[in-house]
Amino acid sequence: MLFLLTALLACGPSFKDIQAQDTIEGYEAFIAASPSSPSAFTAKLRLEELYLERAETEGTLEAYDAYMAKYADDSEAKLMDKAKEGREAFAYQSAIDANTAAGWQAYMDEYPKGQKKYKQEARRRLAVLEYVDNIEIGPAEIEGANMAEDPDGPLDGFMIRADMKNTGDKDIRSLNIAIEYLDAEGKVIETDKWPWVAPQAPGNIPIEEEWKVPVKSGEARLYTYMDTAPNAPGWAKKVRLVPISITFVKEEK
Repeated sequence: MLFLLTALLACGPSFKDIQAQDTIEGYEAFIAASPSSPSAFTAKLRLEELYLERAETEGTLEAYDAYMAKYADDSEAKLMDKAKEGREAFAYQSAIDANTAAGWQAYMDEYPKGQKKYKQEARRRLAVLEYVDNIEIGPAEIEGANMAEDPDGPLDGFMIRADMKNTGDKDIRSLNIAIEYLDAEGKVIETDKWPWVAPQAPGNIPIEEEWKVPVKSGEARLYTYMDTAPNAPGWAKKVRLVPISITFVKEEK
């Protein structure tokens, strides 16, 4: 009996070894070889976690789908709800990154009962994309600025300026702009939002009355935004201005 036990132990790594390696392949091999082992339940729990962690790390729909395909019919799966939320969040972020009508519509079609905040943003993006070709945005100029607007004060912030024009046939009541801060490779490292025109500023921050006046068809107006530098490192003093929501005067009730 002692010889048999010794032989069995020598056939493969112990569960402690499997845990130390902590890999999908290791847990799957252990479960396949020892499905009745007291450690099989623990192995299955950790294996599910690793599949979801891989999806989150890789950040691809394929990785999320691999998790779901494996655990779709598993009544003991513990992380399916979290995986579904993560997949939807990734699909939503993909739509933001692409920012095309096709991309947003694909998200809406795939998640007709998705998160309310995501669906609202998708509808706003689709609405502005229908008109965005009628909004001319010139190159963004960035220069140092004093946040207290003191001409003699230190340059503790920056000012963005860009010429914009409404070339369409509608008067714009509000147009919100995403300010995407870019690194040297043109990747977005952080995003802010500030309107070109709006009845009121975000958070009811006081703004000049001229900002509240609708931009008429054919009218050009300067876009300005002042803030401190983004928190994320790597900003190359470059920005991209992206229209993200719009309303028109004739739509007001």
